[in-house]
Amino acid sequence: MLVIREAVVNSLVHRNYSISGSKIRVLMYDDRIEFRSPGRLPNTVTIEKMKIGVSYARNPFLVKYMENMIYIDQLGRGIPMILKKMKEAGAKEPLLMEQGEEFVLIIYKA
Repeated sequence: MLVIREAVVNSLVHRNYSISGSKIRVLMYDDRIEFRSPGRLPNTVTIEKMKIGVSYARNPFLVKYMENMIYIDQLGRGIPMILKKMKEAGAKEPLLMEQGEEFVLIIYKA
């Protein structure tokens, strides 16, 4: 459940809100859950950098709000934690990718 919560928080905090008419989508399948968030990765952030904890606060107000609500303890820990927890559960490594103008996180069933 911690992994799902982290994926939802990441989708809310890191999406590109300047893309009007787009929505965060959570798609559930028998073997996976897909989180699709509007916006490509910002600045110099890459998927490989995300895996080791590099992050950029595109929406610093939301980051601060989520920190105050104790949904975030430190920026940059979410993706590494998701990867670690899913590995510990024996699941296939989550897939992180940019697809069109969306960032996609796919978490596979253990």
